[in-house]
Order: sequence, then C-alpha cells, then structure tokens
Amino acid sequence: MFDEVNKRFDSILEIFRRNRFKTDLIEKAYKFADEKHNGTLRLDKKPYISHPVEVARILAKLGFDEDVVSAALLHDVVEDCNVTLDDITKMFNENVANMVDCVSAIDKAKYVLDHDSIYEDLNFEKASIEEQSFKKLISIGKQNPKGFCVKFADRLHNLSTIECFDYSKQLEKVKETEKWIIPIAKKLNANYFYRKIKNECFKIVHRFDADYFLEQYVTYHKSNEKNLQDILSLLSNILIGKDVVAIKYDEIDEYAIYDKLKNISKNMKLSSISQGSILKVPNYNIYVIYKEAKFSDILNNVLNLIGKKMGHRISVINIAENEVSSKTSLILEDEFKNKYNLYVMKEDEYYETKVGVLTSVGDIIDDDELDELDLDLIKIKTRSGEIKYIKKGSTVLDFAFKIHRDIGLGFKDAIINKSKSKIPPYTKLLENDQVEILVDLNPDGTIKNQAKLKWFAYINTDLAKKYLIKYFEKLL
Repeated sequence: MFDEVNKRFDSILEIFRRNRFKTDLIEKAYKFADEKHNGTLRLDKKPYISHPVEVARILAKLGFDEDVVSAALLHDVVEDCNVTLDDITKMFNENVANMVDCVSAIDKAKYVLDHDSIYEDLNFEKASIEEQSFKKLISIGKQNPKGFCVKFADRLHNLSTIECFDYSKQLEKVKETEKWIIPIAKKLNANYFYRKIKNECFKIVHRFDADYFLEQYVTYHKSNEKNLQDILSLLSNILIGKDVVAIKYDEIDEYAIYDKLKNISKNMKLSSISQGSILKVPNYNIYVIYKEAKFSDILNNVLNLIGKKMGHRISVINIAENEVSSKTSLILEDEFKNKYNLYVMKEDEYYETKVGVLTSVGDIIDDDELDELDLDLIKIKTRSGEIKYIKKGSTVLDFAFKIHRDIGLGFKDAIINKSKSKIPPYTKLLENDQVEILVDLNPDGTIKNQAKLKWFAYINTDLAKKYLIKYFEKLL
C-alpha cells in the first residue's frame, strides 16, 4: 500500500521534471510529512500520507509551484503531528508555513470566544471553532491566496473519499462545504475547484437516488469518445497556427448537466434522465487558446473557419454564460446532436478560469462578508456608483448596514434608481439597483439613531442582525 503512495508521489515529481522545475523542496516536504504521520491510517484504512500526496497531485497537475505543492504535502502536520509553524518556516520557508497556517484548524486550546459574533456560544464550542477556523482561512488567504487553493484541493480529496463516514457525517461536511468552500471558490472565479467540489457534494447528497443518472452519464460519454476526438482533431487542424496555440477540453460535470436539464423541465427527476435527455444540453467545454491577438479578430476567424471547413459536421446554435467566470461561450452542435460550449481565451485567462483570481483577493472578499458568504449575491450600487455585493433577497435596510453601522441604525428612508419617491426599509433589492440611504443628523452633525425592534422583521443578512442585536443589548 505504501509502495502505491510512493508511485503517486513520483508522478508529482515527473510533472515538475518534465517542465524542468526543481523538486528538492517537494522531496523534502514528502519525507518530512511521511515521518511525522508515522504510518498512521485514515478511516478508509489507507496510509494517512496518501491524503496529502493526493492533495499535492491535484495542485501539481494544475501547474502550481513547488511552494504550493510542498504546503499541500505538509498541510496536516501542524494540526495533527505536534509540529509548529516555526518548525515549518525553519525547515522550508515562510511562504510554505503561511499556507499551512491558512488551512490548519484552530487548536481547541487556542480558541477565543468572539464576543462580536452573534453565533459564538461556549455551549456550541465545536461549531464556534469551525467558524473561527474558516475566518482564519479567509483572513490569511486574502494575503496569500494560493492558500485557498490548498484548502480547495484538500476538501476536494476529502469529499471524494468520504464514504467511510456515517452518512449523517457526510451530509454535515457537505453543509459546511456549501457554507464556506464553494462560495469562496465562486468569489475567486476558481472554476475548476468550484465545479469539482460542487460535483462531489452533488454525488453525496444524491448517493441513494443518482445511480441510474450517473450510469447514463458514463455510458453517454464513453459512446461519444471517438466522435469527440474527431471533432477536437478537426478543430486543431483548422485553427492551430500563428495565433491559436492549443485546443483543450473538459467534460461538463454531472451536477451541471442535471441543473441545466432542470432549467429545461422543472419536474425533471434524476431517475428519469436518459441518454436522450443528456443530449439536450452541452456536455463538453472546448477552449480555443490564443496568444497575441485581438479577441474579436480571433473570434471572427474561429467562426469563419468553422463555418467554411466544418459546416457539414458542426454548427453554432446559441451562446451561453459560464456560471462562475461569467465568460461567454458559443454553443456548438454536431451532426449527432451532441452539444459543446466553445470558449475563446488567452493562455492566462484559461489558467485563471481553472484556478481563479489569485490577486487583489481583498477586493473580492471584504471583512464584512466573512459571515455573509453566499452563493446567491446581487450587485448593488451606492449613490456615488460604488459597487457592493449583497445576498439575494436583501432589503434596503440590509444595504444601509452594509454601507456602515451608523447609517444602518440611522436609516430613515431610501431612494432607488434616482426615483423621486422614498421607499420603506423592508423594500427588497434587485440586481443593479442604485440605492441612496437617507438619514437625519443630530445638532452636532452625527447621524440620528432611528433603530426600532420591528426592524428585525425587515432584515435578511447576518451583518444587519449583528449590529441590531449589539445595539439593543446595550439598552437592556
């Protein structure tokens, strides 16, 4: 069993050597982690070291550097093996130690009650430690965003090997993942991790009713493999040249196929999805990768060449927008009714589409959103035109608290989209609304407090609840 782990680790080294990258740090990290985990086993009876190796393989295959892959190999030694971050810094480097710290859960002995959080309660210490651990992940990850990717890869492998746990524990892990990991991946536009993690959650939730659908999915893709390779070969022959450097593809995941089919038929059930149903939606993403050229020129050239040289095999039938990256694709259909999303993008865009935006993370996840990570966010503009993101279903009062605590407590009226009419605090916001919050001032120029208990019925965000609870607690 340990020989198999060594082979998996050797495949990581092969990826680096193939690209003529150094492997010294990675080999050192593997040896250190293997010694510290000391032959322990996971619940599935596999050597524990197999887990960090698989996490590292995921990241190596995506093109991450030796620091990130080393951090992946070491990511559990601080939490599980009585190793300190100082040890990691001295033996490796500060960057590796920082990423290990990012993904390490808070030690119970170091847990400090957060008196500002409405959810912290010593009677529910485990949940509070989990909450603080993810807040630490976000806080450190904002400074070193590759740490997020180590966490994504860690969670992806854990979800894919979770069957040894009781099903109730599996569902708890899904709930935690949907609350924290998936929203962070979406905010970073980490398309690969978002899709793969969400797909593992889908398989867990539907463990007892998805067998038929999953079987149909596999059978369809196997039966279409030769046709797919023919299409990719034709596209490569006619497109790769001076500007276009590569044609890449991936299969669209099971959860996404199901979601798209549900959009077509609201009553669609997993047990009724046949291969004929699967044919109704795109099943593959194809990426046309180019270097130095104008996007419009490349797109027009791609369309012209496909029309002239592949018109008998394939046609453009629609356009679509990616749910994570918001990039537009052409929907192609071949002679057998198979459908494909075709993206045209630069090399760096393609890489970013996979691993996400790893710069300016602080602008993507701000401190007010640590309790507000949510898959369904809408974009709202302030009076000055500044864009802020807030949970779908939020009211203008929620938005007032989003701007500032004092503005929320001082809310009097609001104006939406420069209307002449004032609206009440319980008015719900829609995507792209522009909101002006009106307040009264005290004689000294401070905002006059207008807070009322009935406001709790008007708010839908945790941030607004926290501010109101803290305000009324002080009055008691």
